[in-house]
Order: sequence, then structure tokens, then C-alpha cells
Amino acid sequence: METINPSFYPASRATGVAISYINCRLGGPHRVFEQEKVTKACKENIAGVGNKYYLEFSIKDALNKQEAIKCTAEVLYPTNQQTAPTVTYTLQTEPHNCTAAEDTAFYSKIRSRSEPLEAEDIPDSFGYIAPDMEPVWHLSLASADFVKWQNSTEETFYRAVVIKKVMQVKRDDDALEFQYNMLIHQMVTQEMEPWSIQCLWDPTEGLRIKNQQRMPKTNPYENSF
Repeated sequence: METINPSFYPASRATGVAISYINCRLGGPHRVFEQEKVTKACKENIAGVGNKYYLEFSIKDALNKQEAIKCTAEVLYPTNQQTAPTVTYTLQTEPHNCTAAEDTAFYSKIRSRSEPLEAEDIPDSFGYIAPDMEPVWHLSLASADFVKWQNSTEETFYRAVVIKKVMQVKRDDDALEFQYNMLIHQMVTQEMEPWSIQCLWDPTEGLRIKNQQRMPKTNPYENSF
């Protein structure tokens, strides 16, 4: 077992994978978790399996005034890089369910639209996000975290995202469905990678990813892909 400085890149990258995993399970239109502090990190090489990281860190709800939550996690990067990292985590305390009313209001608003929602470039070139689009943006962050987790290796470090286009898909059941075309920043290569993500969400079942697909790269200055 090798002890790693918590501020070094290997620890930061593994913690980022753990937080992405947490977000795509607990995040939503009004809740997004972010790293507050990594306090301990260790690495174990498991022959024929891969490298496993043991992490202690804290997370906080970036959108709501809640106490930071201590967390322990294990992140296993398999030797076969075609497989997503295996993540297990334990939260010292469960997050407060403080967004139920907002989630229900957002759900009802989108369900009652006469025309499916459609928007582009969120945030815009000035970093602005219209207030009524903020829940759609936050849901995209949780959806993008699924992509980050699924496609991470020890050599990647995914960060910010941009919605190039979002379209609501009308459904006959209770779920909301959104089709996101997004750019996800890969910090190591400094590339903005285009992804198509289809997600389902409702206040009861939470977020489910229907499909994710890396898209062909186009001119980075174009407004859509």
C-alpha cells in the first residue's frame, strides 16, 4: 500500500471519479455535490486486476447551504481500460432532502409545457445561465458526471462542461427525458470532447442515463455539433 499526498494529481483524479459517481446517483436539478477537501489517499496495485485508491475526503452541496459531509471511497481502475472504474463509497451522514419542493415544481413545469423544451449554449459566452434554465443545467452536470465516471482512467481528468444543445423528448410515462449535446473538458489533453447524453429524470426515481455516445469532433468554434 502506497501513501499518496492528497493534493497530488493521482489523488485528485481518483477523488474526482468518486464524486462523479456520487453525483450521478444523488445529484439532480437542484443538488450538485463538489469536493471540499481530500484528507487521505492511498494506492494499492492488485496484480492482474488494476490499481485501487483508498480515499478520505469531504463533499458539499454546491447549491444548498448544508454542512459538509465526510466520505470514504474506493476507486479501482481496472487493468482493462475498456471497463469503467469500480467505485464504492460511504457517507458519514446522509444528505438532507431539502430540494423536494423545488424538484416537484420543476417537474410539473416541464411536464405541463405545450411544446418540448429546447435551448442552446448554456452557459452563454459570458457565462450567463437564465434562471429558468438552471435546473436543466444542473441535471446536465449530473448526467455528464456519469460520462466522466464511465470513461475515466488514471490518465484522464474531466472537468467543466458546456451544453451546446438540449432537447426535451416527450414521453407517455412519468419520466422527463432530455437529449443533451455537450462538450466535456479533458484537462490532461486540453480537449473539449463532444458527447451526446440521453437522460431520464423524475422526483421519485431520480436520474437514469439512457444512452451516452462520444460524438465526432468538429470545429471548436461552431455553435453546435
